[in-house]
Amino acid sequence: MSNVHALVVYGLGGAVGPVQKLLEERRLSVHLSSSWEEAEQAYSFLLNEIKYIFVDVTMCHGAGWERFVYRSRIGGSSTILVTFQPEFPQTLQHLLGCQVEASVRENVEELSVSPIIAEGAKFREVLDLASRYAKHDVTVLVTGETGTGKEVVARYIGDQSPRKDGPFVACNVNAIPDTLVESELFGHVKGAFTGADRNKKGLIESAEGGTLFLDEIGDLSLPIQLKLLRFLESREYFKIGDSSAKTADVRIVAATNRNLEQAIANHSFRKDLYYRLNSARIILPPLHERKEDVLPLVEHFIRRASGPNAKAKKLSSSVKALVLDYPWPGNVRELKNVVESALMVCDEQYLTVADLPMHLQKYAAGHSMEIGAQAIRTIEQAEREVVEEAIRKADNNKVKAAELLGISPRTLYRKLAKFAAAAEQSYSHQELSKMAV
Repeated sequence: MSNVHALVVYGLGGAVGPVQKLLEERRLSVHLSSSWEEAEQAYSFLLNEIKYIFVDVTMCHGAGWERFVYRSRIGGSSTILVTFQPEFPQTLQHLLGCQVEASVRENVEELSVSPIIAEGAKFREVLDLASRYAKHDVTVLVTGETGTGKEVVARYIGDQSPRKDGPFVACNVNAIPDTLVESELFGHVKGAFTGADRNKKGLIESAEGGTLFLDEIGDLSLPIQLKLLRFLESREYFKIGDSSAKTADVRIVAATNRNLEQAIANHSFRKDLYYRLNSARIILPPLHERKEDVLPLVEHFIRRASGPNAKAKKLSSSVKALVLDYPWPGNVRELKNVVESALMVCDEQYLTVADLPMHLQKYAAGHSMEIGAQAIRTIEQAEREVVEEAIRKADNNKVKAAELLGISPRTLYRKLAKFAAAAEQSYSHQELSKMAV
């Protein structure tokens, strides 16, 4: 076996055998864990030896996952984290290539830069504001419902800022036990408390010269809020057990899904910290207000889950109508999980409603009229796009465009008239709505 160790975290019932064989063929020493408790034990025991962590995508949720990601980022900065789907081992095989050393680092860097989907105006406005804040070294507060992409926006700020070459350290404070939050944020010295058998670098020190993302900041205890406020105002902090102040050049991006104004009224969040954070604030819209982004997001998740060599599956018109009509209370995170779940059970080229999780199938059954009307609009939109593309290819020559479409010029003109009438009707409805307001 090699001295290069790899930890594989897999879900029970997952076909981990092919993955283990693939890694061992690359001369890696493989350690298997079927739970986050086992993974934490293995990681702690082999902290300085594990170079690669491969995680089954079905395990990438919940407090255990978030806590482990946090520990792997802080505990071993050289550790490479890769997620995989047991059903598609060929994707991991493509990623690894022939030599782990030569290909994993390069490809993981490419995978970590996930494109931001912003077809609609609302999220483009968010990115524009984030770009403006990124140029100035200010603390930023990102708020929005769970699953709206707060960490995605935080990373975007880091990538757009002068600190882009520095570290980006992310932490969900809910994933850390209350008794350890201060130590994890600020660090401690050896002997500071029982079990502190060595000096520990905190998150702030780890993010020196870069960006520290603190998710769920609204859940910090009041004493920790005060210590964070002091750091934001002076850039000084104290490690637990150390009497000398440390300084750090770190930009803080904080996020929460809580109503901080209500938390202030309930005396669970400091007003002075809120004012310190709220000077540069980004409010993320829920997914049901970003309808233009839903289908592009679905296509993105399908491509990412299918792998580079697989033929990406398509959506049936009923599924398109359903995902556009459904309110997505879990936002982008829920959409991603639904797509990945559907791909696991779909055996055909098109995803159908029967491939979707049960809660979506029940929603479809209870909203059949709305989804049916949406399906008709989806089909009409697709038809209009095909016609417009043919006209563009024909340089606006309608006769030639009809030939490309395989229809008569008369039929083409009839379709164009129908599209024009529909556009006029839509415009009239919009004008009436404005007058009513």
